[in-house]
Amino acid sequence: MLSVSSTTAVPAPDSLAQMLVQALNAQDHALLEEVLHYKKSVTVEKTISRLPISHVVPLIIAITERIEKRPGRGGELSIWLRQLFISHRSYLISSPDVASQLQPLYKLIEMQLNNYPKLTKLQGKLELLLQEKKSDEEITAPLSPVSLQEDEDDEEDIIESDESDAMSD
Repeated sequence: MLSVSSTTAVPAPDSLAQMLVQALNAQDHALLEEVLHYKKSVTVEKTISRLPISHVVPLIIAITERIEKRPGRGGELSIWLRQLFISHRSYLISSPDVASQLQPLYKLIEMQLNNYPKLTKLQGKLELLLQEKKSDEEITAPLSPVSLQEDEDDEEDIIESDESDAMSD
């Protein structure tokens, strides 16, 4: 099995496409995960462009399942989905049964879109609370001690002003 590390060279797109087909045919989750860990857009683009049409929908479904299980992976896997839709758009548009097969993806996107306003509202409230806390801390912060050293010149100015006030009376 191929290891995805910084020291290992990226396999040729033909090899990745072949691994992808093999993983989808055998339902080999580990091999599929290994292929999906590649994130460079050029690698993903070339791999997807070599993917046979018959494996497009199964790959979309497999990616959708992974996002449903671990929503945090949506960002990294969306690279693959995006490229699938770009490279195979004519097939996806012209095939009548694709829409029904992609219902799980539609539902996932709809759920994400429904949660977005709620999350944005929550984020705004959290930012407001953090700003309020920060301003409270600034107000209640202990004042730094002020030095009350008087210069001799200041004392002379005070004495002179007192004497001039007394003379004017």
